[in-house]
Amino acid sequence: MISRKSKGISDATLFYIHSGIFAFSEIIFLISLPILFWQQGFSLSFIFAFYAFAALPGYFFTLPLIQYGLKIHLKKILIFGIFFYIALAIISPLIQINNGWWIIAFLLLSLQALCYFPARYIYFSEIASKKTIGFQTGIVNAVMMVARTLAPIIAGFIAFFTQFNWVFLFGALFMLLSIIPIFFIRIKIRHSCQTEVFHAMRKEHPVFKNTQATYIAAGMSGTLSYLLWPLLFFLLLNQSGYFGLTSLMTVTYGISAIIMLIVGHFFDRQHRKMLLKGSVMFNILATLGRFALLFFHPLLFVYGIQSLYSFTESALQSTFEGYLFSYSKITNTVFFTIHREMNNALGRFFAGAILALASFVFTDIKILWFFFLVNIPVVLIYLRKGKIDYYLKK
Repeated sequence: MISRKSKGISDATLFYIHSGIFAFSEIIFLISLPILFWQQGFSLSFIFAFYAFAALPGYFFTLPLIQYGLKIHLKKILIFGIFFYIALAIISPLIQINNGWWIIAFLLLSLQALCYFPARYIYFSEIASKKTIGFQTGIVNAVMMVARTLAPIIAGFIAFFTQFNWVFLFGALFMLLSIIPIFFIRIKIRHSCQTEVFHAMRKEHPVFKNTQATYIAAGMSGTLSYLLWPLLFFLLLNQSGYFGLTSLMTVTYGISAIIMLIVGHFFDRQHRKMLLKGSVMFNILATLGRFALLFFHPLLFVYGIQSLYSFTESALQSTFEGYLFSYSKITNTVFFTIHREMNNALGRFFAGAILALASFVFTDIKILWFFFLVNIPVVLIYLRKGKIDYYLKK
């Protein structure tokens, strides 16, 4: 059951505003925190293990946390997640290899992901309209992409002219601002969430069974894209420091935002399976190009491959999330989101653990570059989402 009111700014618009401000801050943490660990002397094996085990609580505790959140008001859980991120930003400059602040950072990162993302996806699943869900997903992703165009460049300037640690405080400020639109969202989530019913649906419903592997794959792909790629680019290819990394990561985001809107529009016009297949195939080509950077990386080629990867990833993400919210609409919003988050967390753990083990065994970090090829079979698993597309036509 959902309670709605129609006065003032729509819940969808408020959600777009929040998403943009949040993404502005989040991309700084995604890029900067692993580099901070490296600069403080932590090994690559430690960094990958840190992120692997930080993801694992999502598999075990998402269900009980959401059950609790539905009792006390899910918006509180969402806001708690943001405050955990702010706390992480504040304590990050204190992290050193010879103190225990990394343990606090580990707890905060785990709690942030556990609280924020499940609540976020549930809210948007309820806010979005079933008829235009692809386009609305495209808007959210496009707004976030534009925000990610600006934030790292500004953070790069801050790191260049002041100290690297200041980028975290800069990010914390905007993370705090992202809370404001949430207070004005009027929709109230009043679903029940019984453990036995959830597990029964997870085992028996075809949509749940056919998407489990895809969300594990999505977690693995996210680790490769947002942890392995920027870290190895910074260590192996980049010759101009943090600013060079941030400029590379943002040069194509503006065009990517447009791609997300177009893909979302065609998703609603029932071109879903075509979009999924096309974006997966082009993403595989871009992955092969990214792998080639290990052997051949003049500046123009690096930016060209990053552009291709950003464009294909934009189409893939918009299509993949369009399916996420569509399937949640036709099943159970809360159950499907928990299902997604549990498997996504499992995928992030698997990828992080494999990378941690590999970086421990192999002393030459160039070996890790070969793990970009793992993304090829991973994104092929995404095609399973299209096998149950017929459910959306009922």
